[in-house]
Amino acid sequence: MARTPALAAVARTVLKLVEDHCPRDEFVGEPGFELHAGPDGKRVDEGFSVGIWRLAVNTTLRNVPPRRGPDGRLRRPPLPVDLWLLVTPWSTEPERQLRLAGWALRFLDDHPVLPAALLNEALTRQDRPAFGPDEAVELVFDAPALADYLGLWDKYRNRWQTPLCYCARMVALESDLVEAEYRLVRERDLRAGQPAAPGAPR
Repeated sequence: MARTPALAAVARTVLKLVEDHCPRDEFVGEPGFELHAGPDGKRVDEGFSVGIWRLAVNTTLRNVPPRRGPDGRLRRPPLPVDLWLLVTPWSTEPERQLRLAGWALRFLDDHPVLPAALLNEALTRQDRPAFGPDEAVELVFDAPALADYLGLWDKYRNRWQTPLCYCARMVALESDLVEAEYRLVRERDLRAGQPAAPGAPR
């Protein structure tokens, strides 16, 4: 199960993949690659930005059972989180921006699965890995609803350039709280008890 830095690891990994594989000959000058914090974040004139614009608990998995960790202790159920990312190609020329958008769509569709090795490597602060070695995250292209899209446009206004919206589904955040465990019931005693003495309180 993933630890709490998993959200940052997903965003960082997508940004690093785009930075390592994008067509550099498309850019004028040195491109920038930034984690985006919103409309007032650091400006990118040429390059790519990646930001998480929405988080939600995944409702597909209900009543997730507690999980036993490597130490043998039973922990509270994980929290399955969906996160939506905006991957935005930036350019001073509209045609070049659309060419970069087409490349990003094709590249991320060809590489939708992010393995744990990549996810853990992308983090800048690592006291221990965010994902277990057998974990992975899948990216799915998921365009926002029209109302959400208009809301995003309203925030960016004159800085708007068409973003690509992806969803990373069911990133299961592990709890550090340990569940109390009790001994298993091995037998039942269904014998009737002794009758109460007359006049005794019941």
